[in-house]
Amino acid sequence: MTAAGLAAAVFLWFAGDGMRAYFTPDDVMNLYTAVFSRATAWDRPAGTWIYRALFQQFGLNPLPYRAACFALLGTNLWLLWTVCRKLSGSVEVAGVAILLGAYHAHLADLYYSTGTIFDLLCFLFYFGALRVYMWARERPSRLGVGLTLALYLGALAAKEIAVTLPLFLLLYDLLYHPPSRRRDALPWVGREALRVGPAVLVTAAYVYYKTMGAGRMTGNSDYLPAFSWQVLTYNWRHYAHDLFYGASQFAGWRIVALWLAVIGLAAVLRRRDAWMGAALCLLGILPVVLIPERGFYAVYLTLPGWYLLGARALASARERAFPHAGAVGPICLLLVLAACLVPLHARQKPRGNTWVSEAYQSVRRTLEPLQHYQVPRGAAVLVVDDPYAADDSILLGIFKLRYRDENITLRRGGAREGEHYDTIFGYGGGGTAVPSSLVLTKGE
Repeated sequence: MTAAGLAAAVFLWFAGDGMRAYFTPDDVMNLYTAVFSRATAWDRPAGTWIYRALFQQFGLNPLPYRAACFALLGTNLWLLWTVCRKLSGSVEVAGVAILLGAYHAHLADLYYSTGTIFDLLCFLFYFGALRVYMWARERPSRLGVGLTLALYLGALAAKEIAVTLPLFLLLYDLLYHPPSRRRDALPWVGREALRVGPAVLVTAAYVYYKTMGAGRMTGNSDYLPAFSWQVLTYNWRHYAHDLFYGASQFAGWRIVALWLAVIGLAAVLRRRDAWMGAALCLLGILPVVLIPERGFYAVYLTLPGWYLLGARALASARERAFPHAGAVGPICLLLVLAACLVPLHARQKPRGNTWVSEAYQSVRRTLEPLQHYQVPRGAAVLVVDDPYAADDSILLGIFKLRYRDENITLRRGGAREGEHYDTIFGYGGGGTAVPSSLVLTKGE
């Protein structure tokens, strides 16, 4: 209870203001896809379905979207607890893990942007599948295998990084349920094929679909992997810099030293949960670290590995230093850790939020004035002096979503001779300035 209370307090204190967050340009893009395109065209249907359901029920009220994200964040924190509790067999380790995972200032996208709902859902389904698999491993049944596979499909429908799950199912079995004798190895492999084989086949089909099939993403340079040492080490430095709040640049040999430190720590601890954590740190990141860099939120799925490994190391150190502390020892460890983390998070939070205000305002300045006006169905709209770049499609998405009308046509800039407009909107100031007024006139 102490760990849960501290984790909840840290999370709400630092991230709670995310409930007041507004829409970002990514949200407009995601909503437009959810509302005006067919489900067969959705790249990540799990999150897109959530966008669509929320829009149908609440329209462009941002609060329900934020409530959904915070419900997922809270559920994922609980899931982190139960997975770490099961892997470690220790309430103390699980408690330290959720305190470490309660908040990270450089995960600001998760707390302030609904666009990361894909990452939140992927985490939920991924670790939900792992937890169900651990349960099913102890109570073998077709239900357990089927439920694990269903959750895995949900994770894949949320985000591509989930493809690593079969690897960790196999690793879990190897560490926690290995064959008891050498002669049992072949039957063990056969049973593994029945348990994990369906997930492996699904992964193969999914990878083909995403790289060579109808849903090919590798045609987009933003998702094209580069199998090179330079890309691997550069992106590792990028994410490690955020993970450790910029404590090191991890230049040159330091990133290799970090990898060796993770492996060495797991070897020194000689615990199965430490090896699971180390593997998640080093292998779980591969689908992301080989493509062009993203924000720190992109490795959200791999962070439980760091939390679990760190929690095991801290709990083991506490046990060695104070072997006779009894129940007081874990509580003291949590309090000391919280006392260290809170000021660290407080210093880093402003840096993590630097992008937030500008992202919100670019949508708010355009969308909110429109709530006072109506336009005819299928209207031809002229917008003068809007705050967006000429090649930006966000403005059209905002108008179509606001009026729930895919047939609106939009022209930007000056009126053309001979053209008819049902409605003219003018944003004073032009460029990226705050609109000083909104003027609406009816077309002749």
